[in-house]
Amino acid sequence: MQKENRNSRVHTGDQSGKTEFPIMSLLPVGKENAISTVDLVRLSGCGSARDLQERIALERTSGAVICSSTTGGYFRPANKMEIAEFCRSLENRAANTLIAIQSAKQALAREGDD
Repeated sequence: MQKENRNSRVHTGDQSGKTEFPIMSLLPVGKENAISTVDLVRLSGCGSARDLQERIALERTSGAVICSSTTGGYFRPANKMEIAEFCRSLENRAANTLIAIQSAKQALAREGDD
């Protein structure tokens, strides 16, 4: 029998005791309880922060809601407000990335076929 996590539509486990989202299952609930990257690398058994980020990306792609903050690490959202805040943070980062891409492309266009 699977138990549904109240913070997402993701199931936290199956009869074998394995979790569908092993990284998410390690995360505390709430931004104030966020776990640092260093601690999460150690707890998860990942070899590096990059390995952890790749595993988090895979879980997110599969539907896990794993929030992060620039100051506090990773966490499961405690409520919709924390999810909305995380979304705003990502949207702002994406907008800044697009601005950087635009200026780089403009420089390429000015340089011509060097």
